[in-house]
Amino acid sequence: MKFSPVGYFFMFVLIGIYSSCSVTKFVPENDFLLNKVHVESDNAEFNVVELQPYIRQRPNYKMFGLNRTQLQIYSLSGKDTSKWINRVIRRLGEPPVIYDSMLVYKTETELKKLLVNKGYLHAEVSSSVKKQHKKAEVSYLIQAKSPYRIRSFSGEPGDSLLFNGWTDSVQPLRTSTGESAIFGATHVKPGNLFDRNVLDEERQRITNTLRNRGYYDFTKESIYYVADTASATHSVDLQLVFRPYTLSREDDSERKPYPRYWIDKVYIYADYDPLRYGGISSYIPSDTVQMGNYTVYYGEKGQSIRPKALLEKCFITPGSLYMEKQEELTHTAFSAMKALENTNIHFQSKMRNNTHLLDCYILTMPAKKQTFSTSLEGTNSAGNLGFASSWTYQHRNIFRGSEAFGVKLTGAYESMSENFSENYLDLGIQTTLTFPKIVFPFLRHHFIRQSQASTEFSLSYNYQTRPEYNRILLSGGLRYIWQDRVKRWERHQFNLLDVNYVYLPRVDDVFWSNLPPNAALFSYLNQFIVSMGYSYTYSNFNPAVKRRNIHTFRSSFESAGNVLYGLSSLFNASKGENNSYELFDIYFAQYLKGDLDYSRTVFVDRKNAVAWHVGIGTAVPYANSLVLPFEKRYYSGGANSVRGWAVRTLGPGSYRAIPHETTFYEQSGDIKLDLNIEYRSHLFWKMELAAFIDAGNIWTIDDYEGQENGHFRFDKFYKEIALSYGLGIRLDFNFFLLRMDLGMKVYNPALDGREKWTVLHPNFKENFAWHFAVGYPF
Repeated sequence: MKFSPVGYFFMFVLIGIYSSCSVTKFVPENDFLLNKVHVESDNAEFNVVELQPYIRQRPNYKMFGLNRTQLQIYSLSGKDTSKWINRVIRRLGEPPVIYDSMLVYKTETELKKLLVNKGYLHAEVSSSVKKQHKKAEVSYLIQAKSPYRIRSFSGEPGDSLLFNGWTDSVQPLRTSTGESAIFGATHVKPGNLFDRNVLDEERQRITNTLRNRGYYDFTKESIYYVADTASATHSVDLQLVFRPYTLSREDDSERKPYPRYWIDKVYIYADYDPLRYGGISSYIPSDTVQMGNYTVYYGEKGQSIRPKALLEKCFITPGSLYMEKQEELTHTAFSAMKALENTNIHFQSKMRNNTHLLDCYILTMPAKKQTFSTSLEGTNSAGNLGFASSWTYQHRNIFRGSEAFGVKLTGAYESMSENFSENYLDLGIQTTLTFPKIVFPFLRHHFIRQSQASTEFSLSYNYQTRPEYNRILLSGGLRYIWQDRVKRWERHQFNLLDVNYVYLPRVDDVFWSNLPPNAALFSYLNQFIVSMGYSYTYSNFNPAVKRRNIHTFRSSFESAGNVLYGLSSLFNASKGENNSYELFDIYFAQYLKGDLDYSRTVFVDRKNAVAWHVGIGTAVPYANSLVLPFEKRYYSGGANSVRGWAVRTLGPGSYRAIPHETTFYEQSGDIKLDLNIEYRSHLFWKMELAAFIDAGNIWTIDDYEGQENGHFRFDKFYKEIALSYGLGIRLDFNFFLLRMDLGMKVYNPALDGREKWTVLHPNFKENFAWHFAVGYPF
């Protein structure tokens, strides 16, 4: 195996790190390096990984879970901190973790507290320390013993004084089934562990229920439990108690009923700046719009946003009971409006005719109407270096209803591989108009109100020039995007109409002559692609929550040409030279396409994670088309696929490319499979390392001429799944991530016999691929 000079350099650096430094170099005299921490439990229900957050002192981080590379880097520094090189090395590394007996004691306390909260009231936690050669190993032994379980569960919300006589809404808990007529299915049931976390969740659930039924003053602190434990049977008789409502928390001598509140007035301030106005009393409106019990105030700039647009996003209804859910929905809806920068909602209580009322105040601050932005980035596609730039203009409130209008100019340039004599140039302009709601007749008002939705109209023009051809793409579309205001982890997109016109003013004669007949007839000629499609995405990703296991599922379906084909057949339209129907004497494509994609990231600890991905796609041309348009075909290889191959250089099937003769068209297909797994490990600063394994390929659905051995067959496709592995380095700047991956081919289905296993005879020039990209591959 041959290494490049860079490979030898890194190899010698690693050897130097592992052989020349002592990890106890900076451990003070009479102290010990915390080398290992073991946790053992006599109860299999306690997962060691779940207990990690409660361990107050952990050993130095191990990269890939194998080696303390950062500690070794730190140990390479000298003891003279006045030298800059030593300070730099220490910043790149991690100082040794010194064994601390006080932190061991705190860990024992935290673990025991955890066990008690889980219902193991007599649990014991002990520790032992083994010290040898300046290193310490700490072992924690958990003896959970028998847990306490709930024997009975009862609760009475109280008499008529407690909830103001609303006996139709307040009923006692049913201890036999663990259910409640008012509160729904309870989390606390006889036979369950005496888990204090579950009890707290039950308090919060009941509080949410009551606050959504008008009890504005009710809080979680209004509920507490009385527990009677029996040591002999390890059982608990549990009673849920509602604390009486009092006007003063300090003086509970005057017991009052919990009042139900009704919404009286809703005041919306369309341009309230908290930095300018000390309070609402100092706000002097220049315009006021009254619509029933809704009042909209405008400042010096007048009606910058229409009153109706604001009321459409308000779920707080005058005359109805107070509901916390409506308050949250209103805040979410106002926050999603591009014309507004921030929103604050608060209430003021009052009495009228012995009825408790709330006035709602919605304070909004308008966002900047118009924005301009530019970007410039380097690109690398299959080894072709280049750059791309864009200029974007956006108006966030063009029709005074939070509609967004945008214009984007783009340009990209790439120097092609040495076998081409020209370069690649892409110039384009795109315009979009987005409405913050579904613009479609016959939709139910309830659906429109319950969904956070947008309607987008788009129009774009692109001019591309390559050595093989010049191409113009004119596109237009209408799409709807929506998600439930409560189930925000689900997202839907329906492309009602997507029209693409492809015009090729120039095609290179040599390139054209080398194309398979079907490709020449259906992929590289002027054509229409008129389609509609639907996509669904489910993801629990939340940027505000760090180190949370993430899973994402995506599915999409696309159909093209069916309406045009049906109309052409109905009116007996004539067919063109390729025996296909045409629109305005231009061929149109017809196909079905579907994709499924699933990815999951599991955090092993605070600095290590495992991520995997499965992607499957199939597209079928039919009726008016014998092959798919090139833009809709799949390709394999590249930074987000099988990384042992450069982009568009793998497949289809066991097809073998001929250097300097095979075009990128031949290495495209109708079926795609991607299987990826990678281990991500934080190194230091913003740097992260990854080790990955990729598998996959593409296939054609028919035995096309010019793509021999690319046809998908159930009896051999598994033998044509390519395999690669590699290493990657990433720079994570939180708001974006730069990635460089080096993939090596392991199994190449295009070769014969034992040559398929390229890992047995690696060649750095032929069997490796570098990839530069932005963001994780999945």
